[in-house]
Amino acid sequence: MRRLLIANALALCLTSQAFAAEELTSKQAGQVVDALVGQMNDYAYPAKAQQVRAALKSQRTRLIQIHDRQALAEALTAITLETSGDQHLKVSVATASAQVARVSDADQALIDQRLAYGLMAVRRLPANIGYLKLRYFEQTQAGADLIDAAMGLLQHTDALIIDLRENTGGGGASDERLLGHLSKTPLAMTRIHWRTPDGGETVEQRQPTVPSSGPLYADKPVFVLTAHRTFSAAEAFAYDIQANKRGVLIGTKTRGGGNPANRPTPGLGFGLVAFVPNGWTEHPLTGKGWEGVGVKPDVETEAALTEAYRRALAAAKPLVSTPRSEKERADAIANPAAALAADQAL
Repeated sequence: MRRLLIANALALCLTSQAFAAEELTSKQAGQVVDALVGQMNDYAYPAKAQQVRAALKSQRTRLIQIHDRQALAEALTAITLETSGDQHLKVSVATASAQVARVSDADQALIDQRLAYGLMAVRRLPANIGYLKLRYFEQTQAGADLIDAAMGLLQHTDALIIDLRENTGGGGASDERLLGHLSKTPLAMTRIHWRTPDGGETVEQRQPTVPSSGPLYADKPVFVLTAHRTFSAAEAFAYDIQANKRGVLIGTKTRGGGNPANRPTPGLGFGLVAFVPNGWTEHPLTGKGWEGVGVKPDVETEAALTEAYRRALAAAKPLVSTPRSEKERADAIANPAAALAADQAL
């Protein structure tokens, strides 16, 4: 999830009929459009920013007739995407009520807690294969703590499958920590070029972080699942794995979103927010990135989990065996799809 960097919420003390119906007046819709035009000053690409501003202004008359907040957000995003080609540059509805300008820090913390900081599943698959599925990469220290806990549970498995097929981004503490667990020597991560408010540029070289106990999965096989839904920081993680040759990517090509932001997400008013990237990425090992092209997996298949499981079984080197474990392993190798189906029949 491209988590919104939330400032303090401002409650709009307005009680108009438009708010009661959760719709905007033409004047309010115009304020949203004008706010987005202003926010384009901070976009990573000044020339494209000018094109987006011109497109928004040329369609302002049509846009201010859209009174539904979600419909307005979608119409604005259609313009920014068509003009810039940047899938990150988008408008969304952040609050349940137009009377609330933004989600508060406290509410955002509760949202992240209820989403388990991105964790969807941590599991031991039959024949001792580890499985970790993440919906997004949590940016805060809670994300690193989550990864440490998950890897603590998975450290004694014989191979690891990291499922990013539904992961739409985030980035920060959790992806840096997960990469830190996968190698004894630091893996090269993405380099980010940030456009500063004065039009200059700073460069950030991201680095993995390692817990004081050391990496827990430095020497075992790793397989990463990708899909078209995989986006943003999830693509960065997959790219890092592939560029460092630390694992095998399996699935389908990702969406192709490589332009991040390092500042609070701009509010446009009435509960609408814009994600306006002020950075672009490249990898130090390739000199390239994935913006607009996506990350192509090493093994392309729609049956990503089954294929990764099959390969993990073949690559695994169990440290101990018993008649029971050998039977479990033999059954899984004979029919990986059936083994997965039986295991998931909770």
